[in-house]
Amino acid sequence: MMADSRVRVALVGAGVMANRFHYPSVASLPDVELVGISDLIEPKARETAERFGIAPDRVYTDYRWMISDVQPRAVYVLMPPQHLYEPVYHALQQGCHVFVEKPLGLTVGQARMLSYTAGEHGCLTMVGFQRRYSPAMTSIRQQVEARGPIHFAEVEFLKSTADLTKPAGFYDGAIDPLTSDGVHAVDLLRWLCGGKVEEVHAVGRRRGIPGPNSNAFSAHVTFSTGAVGFVQYNQLTGRRIFRAELHGRNITGYVDADRECFLVADDGEPEARPSREFAQGVVPAGGELQPEHWQGFWHESRHFIDCVAAGETPSSNFADAVKSMELAQRILLASGDL
Repeated sequence: MMADSRVRVALVGAGVMANRFHYPSVASLPDVELVGISDLIEPKARETAERFGIAPDRVYTDYRWMISDVQPRAVYVLMPPQHLYEPVYHALQQGCHVFVEKPLGLTVGQARMLSYTAGEHGCLTMVGFQRRYSPAMTSIRQQVEARGPIHFAEVEFLKSTADLTKPAGFYDGAIDPLTSDGVHAVDLLRWLCGGKVEEVHAVGRRRGIPGPNSNAFSAHVTFSTGAVGFVQYNQLTGRRIFRAELHGRNITGYVDADRECFLVADDGEPEARPSREFAQGVVPAGGELQPEHWQGFWHESRHFIDCVAAGETPSSNFADAVKSMELAQRILLASGDL
């Protein structure tokens, strides 16, 4: 009998985002075996285990014991950033490859230490910057760069705030909004423009809310590739929008992974296409296209597991994620919010 070649994956955290996007994605991969789940709230862990076919005797409330017991090859650690450091550090110490949601900790210092620890133990790592992996984004970028490098990119992450009586921040103010949430847009700008950050000019404003933190940021960034980028993160707008424009040699791409994309070249007419159409072909027979398929969650898990199986470094690894957090910090500093 042939040995099971599937990648053994353990899960830490049974929260909303994990159950809604990440676990359906990784569980759908035929070369993955989910071997355990841990959460401090046991009923949540058991409910998640049942949903994704994890054996009842592989449900834990202590991630240390789970890792020791099931000996996974890779671990998904999905929890708020103020609780992230210890389980990730422990998993790396045990030699496990690790996938986490953004951001990689509360501070750049935590992120640097986790990246260093991964290197010391030969662990492959990945941060879930899923916007890089949405099929619309990767396809449009490829078509723009077919004519030459991107010379200008603009990324906007816009939101409407439900409660304007509360200060800006996440997890009761444990982390500022740009580092915790806006870093998605910051990371995508880095990925599109490439190279090292050279200059940052930024403005931060607190609009319509109390508290010390800004809820609107605009930044102009220059890169060593010669590309120029603009990023906007704003929590006081009409609706949630995440979009990017990328400009190459007489060609422009526009990507909104939740709605529509288009390409236009040589002063011609735009070629528009619904974003979800780019995700066709990844759904197993009999399945239905879901948001994780066009928003990048499925594709980032596919990338991580492929890298683990091949021993290759994922694109948005911990060391790379540190650079995105550093750029977010430079934007905070330039805007007077740090």
